[in-house]
Amino acid sequence: MSYYRELRQLVLELKGGEFFLSPRDRWFLKFLEENNYPLPVVKEGIRRFFLKHPPERRRLPLFMSFGEIEKLRKVYRKGEAKGFSWQERFWDKVKVAERFLGELKLKEPEDMESAEGTLQMLENTLAKKLWDNLPKEEKLRLRRKFSQFATEEELFKLMIKRELLKREGLGRLSVFVD
Repeated sequence: MSYYRELRQLVLELKGGEFFLSPRDRWFLKFLEENNYPLPVVKEGIRRFFLKHPPERRRLPLFMSFGEIEKLRKVYRKGEAKGFSWQERFWDKVKVAERFLGELKLKEPEDMESAEGTLQMLENTLAKKLWDNLPKEEKLRLRRKFSQFATEEELFKLMIKRELLKREGLGRLSVFVD
């Protein structure tokens, strides 16, 4: 799939319910592609930007995600300059997950995007395991703590997942985050 199509599909999923991108959104995606912004960095920046907002407010113009994309691009560039290896970071994050999930038999990811997808899958599996091991009272307490987000199921789950990981002293499992 092409750079533009992958981003278009991601944006439409995150915005929800829209069938097309505005001319301004299409121009912005072309700008990113023409200026060689790495696809995984752009996808993660757009994802982070839209997930900060409840679904009913995600009709925001796509160019507003540029700040998040730029932050990630700077991290990516700084890492490249220091000999950053997304492969090394990937395996470091896998080791973190193995502390909780046991030995994982994973093959070398083909690219940064597939590495990020694998880490997201591991993060979700880890959060589910942590959730399943909680006593019922603690589950209720967490649900109550984030009850104001309960109508937005996706955000509600993200808030609980973040809390579960934070309790274990874990950050995000991502090649973009130290």
